[in-house]
Amino acid sequence: MAQSNLLPEEKARVKIDRQLTNAGWDIVSRDEYVPRSASAVKEALMQGNTESDYLLFVDDKAIAVVEAKREENPLGGDVQIQAEDYACNPQDWYGVWFPNQIPLVYLANGNKIYFKNMLQPDSDYIELSEMHSPKKMLKLIGQVSEYGALPRLDKRGLRDCQYRAEMKFEESIKNGDKKSLAILATGSGKTYLACLATYRLLNYTNSKRVLFLADRNNLAKQAKTEFCTFNRTENQEEMSSLYTIERLRKDSDIKADIVISTIQKLFAVLTGKQLTDDDSEDAEDEKNAVKEEAEESKTIQLGDSLFLPSDYFQLIIVDECHRSIYGKWRAVLDYFSDAHVLGLTATPTPEAYAFFNYNKVEEYSYEDSVVDGVNVPSRIYRIKTEKTEHGGVIGEGTRVVETSRRTGNETEYEAHHRIDYDSTALDRSVVNPDQIREVLTAYKKAIYEDLYPEREKKWEYIPKTLIFAKDDYHATQIVEIAEEVFAEEFENGKVPEHFVQKITYTAEDSNGLIRDLRTEKDFRIAVTVTLVATGTDVKPLEVVLFMKDVRSDTLYTQMKGRGCRVIVDDKLKEVTPNAVTKECYYIVDAVGVTESDKVIPQPVIGHGNDKKIFPLDKLLEHLAHNEVSDENLWLLRDYCSTINRRYENNVLFGKHLDYFNNTFGFSPKTIAFRIQEAYDKELLPPYISPSNDNTERMDLIIELIGNIPARRKLLEMQRGYFVTTEDDPDKLIYAGFSKETAQSFIDNFEQYLNDNKDSIEALRIIYNSEDVVITHSMLVELRDSLLSESRQYSPYQIWRNYKVIDEFGNVDELDMKANFNALTNLIQIVRFAYHKNQKLTALIKGYTQRFNLYCGQAQRTLSNDQIEIMRQIAEFVINDGAITAMELNEIDTDLWRRGITSFTAPVFNDEIQTMSRFLLRAA
Repeated sequence: MAQSNLLPEEKARVKIDRQLTNAGWDIVSRDEYVPRSASAVKEALMQGNTESDYLLFVDDKAIAVVEAKREENPLGGDVQIQAEDYACNPQDWYGVWFPNQIPLVYLANGNKIYFKNMLQPDSDYIELSEMHSPKKMLKLIGQVSEYGALPRLDKRGLRDCQYRAEMKFEESIKNGDKKSLAILATGSGKTYLACLATYRLLNYTNSKRVLFLADRNNLAKQAKTEFCTFNRTENQEEMSSLYTIERLRKDSDIKADIVISTIQKLFAVLTGKQLTDDDSEDAEDEKNAVKEEAEESKTIQLGDSLFLPSDYFQLIIVDECHRSIYGKWRAVLDYFSDAHVLGLTATPTPEAYAFFNYNKVEEYSYEDSVVDGVNVPSRIYRIKTEKTEHGGVIGEGTRVVETSRRTGNETEYEAHHRIDYDSTALDRSVVNPDQIREVLTAYKKAIYEDLYPEREKKWEYIPKTLIFAKDDYHATQIVEIAEEVFAEEFENGKVPEHFVQKITYTAEDSNGLIRDLRTEKDFRIAVTVTLVATGTDVKPLEVVLFMKDVRSDTLYTQMKGRGCRVIVDDKLKEVTPNAVTKECYYIVDAVGVTESDKVIPQPVIGHGNDKKIFPLDKLLEHLAHNEVSDENLWLLRDYCSTINRRYENNVLFGKHLDYFNNTFGFSPKTIAFRIQEAYDKELLPPYISPSNDNTERMDLIIELIGNIPARRKLLEMQRGYFVTTEDDPDKLIYAGFSKETAQSFIDNFEQYLNDNKDSIEALRIIYNSEDVVITHSMLVELRDSLLSESRQYSPYQIWRNYKVIDEFGNVDELDMKANFNALTNLIQIVRFAYHKNQKLTALIKGYTQRFNLYCGQAQRTLSNDQIEIMRQIAEFVINDGAITAMELNEIDTDLWRRGITSFTAPVFNDEIQTMSRFLLRAA
């Protein structure tokens, strides 16, 4: 109903409703009231069958009466008496804070609000500028509530998935659930949701401290920035001005109101270990990621001496919880048993579901996000070379350079015999620069031929590209060869200074580099191992190039998701000036990552003790100081056994085991065997401490521990080696779009055409072969319908997918210059999809011949001027569909006027329709 048609009382109610809503009250009718909500019930039933205009409830107890009048009412004594009578006579089936008393009274007419606290009966009414919030009312009556002060959440500015997640989370904690899981697609605002949940619990409940657990240190840095600048607060103040927010880097940071940390650093503080504020966080992140990918982590145990109480945090938010909450670190979260735990992930695992008791407060998939326009869809482009598919050969006499990963020392030699290696050895054991060169050359060629043929070929503005490498050395090789491959496209034979850069733990400022990748035009290719694998937001990124395979399903989903973020056209053009829009992103697969089987990582079971799991170098140091405990001996046994196994029968590096055995007179396996035998036969006395006599234990390992060169060689063998050869040239086998992905795309597209053949006019006409010209407005309707179904359903993308799966030459190449954006391509696509045409050919092909046939019809003659007029109209029709003379007037008034003058109005319109039939008939 329009505001002007409302009665005076109704106009006042509209304003009062807004005042209550702004204060955080849910306005509901009597039959809509739900428990545990901060609700303002309209026309609430009171004693004597009367009704209060609004009765406000917190924690299911009536806290306030609001008496509403029309704007002209001065809210005098009669209104006060009426409201106070309600306050003193609540229904006996309403919960109350005080016996037979509703403590607060408000009088409102839409312009003014008066308030009185009935707990102070002799007090006067006070005029207010705004209605009190649930939190303020509780404070006025001296009461507290665990969750009752949580106000209504305004949906404005929130995505639907964020709003639903927060509402369901709050409902969940009110119901007593300790764990909640929010599954939100990459890019849908998980950290913003975390900030929202944090603020509402700190501001409106008894929560005093919140912990946000990030998966990586660089993500913790990003999270702190977002928490500090979050300003969806009562007075739009930034959260950093309301609460202390610290990223856990030193012991005192744990005292902040909002603590942001990795779980590793939290574990250190919890168990009393010293935190050092150093610059090694990137290395720590990459080391942890490599361990996780190799499933080397072992379950930690907390022990008895802990330095934080179990109720220290009231809310723990676990970002990327598919990895953080199970396996190695679960005991840390289990310890803080009093806290509510909110898990955030885009890729839940069975363990994550189980940990959160299957309590999903939201499930918003990547597919949902694409439909909603939050993310863009992906397309797969496959590059295959001989080496990546089949491995290679190091021939006898080939010059090989072997590099130690531990020391960096290089040894050059000639292979004494032929060495075959499989594709899995590439860039781990064998670095073949020519294979890297072939992949990058194929990618460079694809950029402006296959991926972005519509863009102006400017090599300084190739699409922002993220390349995943196997390790830091591989990343270095990729950077060097990328500079070489792209150099020939620049006038001076050299790429710009920041064109391609490495973002790994060895980079000086990884966070600065990530920031530059987002914003700087001259930074086009980033090469990383893991630092940009999860959580990092780089919206202008358009290509994710895999040069490493990934077996973990969750990690792969996270990695490829770096490219899916939506970016508005203007922002994209700021960093990629020759771009038009980001309608999708490309996964360029150079290793078969899109085809390999993926696994969901399983929790790793450890030894079940609280002893530290030392790396080998630290372990050898501790053993040398007589700390020969059972755990340390067992760990050395495992290290030695694993190292020995890696080098036995290894055609590339087995010589290192031979060297070890021949030089030192024993093998790593010898040490492992001695330790195992001693325990099997129960030969060892108990271990007490390093200060005691541990001769029998030390005798098992003294051959290694007492030999410094042997220890160094063992450490070198553990880190491993790789060989580099330039004498094993690679060859490109295939570069093109994935046929499997294209077929799936076409299947879905054709299903949409079949489902809508009766509801979309252009589809109906083509499907039923009706003798009706397809008009411009019909094609616009069809285009808009397709794009609303999927942003991928542009004529160009559909045509290109048909071309990928075409095996018999039935699909022409689309002319990127002539009619790349032609709407009439949709006519031909639909005809092909409905099997009306056997070939997919653009209407512009043969267009001149059909136009000449129109002009040369028998029994008519067109003047040169008329032919020129119709030729100009034909250029529009062949690209955008048939139009009427009236529509031409809107498009080109001068051309319309010339046509009317030359043909006369009735004839002109008929001529346009006749010509359209010639031009748009099946080609």
